[in-house]
Amino acid sequence: MTEAKSMKLVCEVTINGEDVVKVITTANTANQGLLVTIKPGAGKPFWLWPSIPSGSVIGADFTGAPIATSDPVANNALIASITANPADVLIYA
Repeated sequence: MTEAKSMKLVCEVTINGEDVVKVITTANTANQGLLVTIKPGAGKPFWLWPSIPSGSVIGADFTGAPIATSDPVANNALIASITANPADVLIYA
């Protein structure tokens, strides 16, 4: 089994005063928890997976999603606890 070379972070970001869902491709590092302290930032929900189905993501159901904290170690534990499947929570065009 090979390890994913990148990860897919799905979160809401504010652009011009509006919250929009963004899919951000990140490096697959051991400390993804540090990343989510920056984007989406503490207090914001997120999903993170090795891959997601192809297509244009236009929304996401963040019900049950982990909420980022300012502590990378806590965020890494939250990431490890994600059990949702991308196809079940992402909305495609």
